[in-house]
Amino acid sequence: MRNWKTVAGTLLLLAVTLVACGGGGSSGPTGVSEGNLASDFTLEALNGTEVSLSDYRGSVVLINFWATWCPPCRAEIPDIEEAYRTREDDGFVVLGVSVEQSRASVAPFVELVGMTYPVLLDEMSLVYKMYRVPGLPMSILLDQNGVIQVRHIGLMTGAQLEDYLAQVLP
Repeated sequence: MRNWKTVAGTLLLLAVTLVACGGGGSSGPTGVSEGNLASDFTLEALNGTEVSLSDYRGSVVLINFWATWCPPCRAEIPDIEEAYRTREDDGFVVLGVSVEQSRASVAPFVELVGMTYPVLLDEMSLVYKMYRVPGLPMSILLDQNGVIQVRHIGLMTGAQLEDYLAQVLP
């Protein structure tokens, strides 16, 4: 019995390590650093649908980690919204990942500020932890192949976002 528990524990540890490190048969190194294929995740959107990062393969994706109580997050949302509206037809997608907040606290804020891009609820901070976010806000820009091109920590200005987009959008 003791050997079975040891083997099971070792296999569980190996599985967790593979998931955390992004292992699992991707076409390139998977992870959370620039140059890695972004680790896939699935979260519930504010509208109730489940959204996976892999649903957006073929698009340039900005994953923006934020919270309603975070002043720099609130400051960058208008620039992100403007870029989204302006570049959506070019294949640009924004996924706003709300960290540690409920639908009841996020929904009124999203409506108040006029966010039109998908807002995902990371109430348990699982994706936040997976991407090793050091603080809010943080944005990750992926190219059309899902490879991380930019990890921007802190407030991102509209000019910075446009510079980043110029690197990956035609």
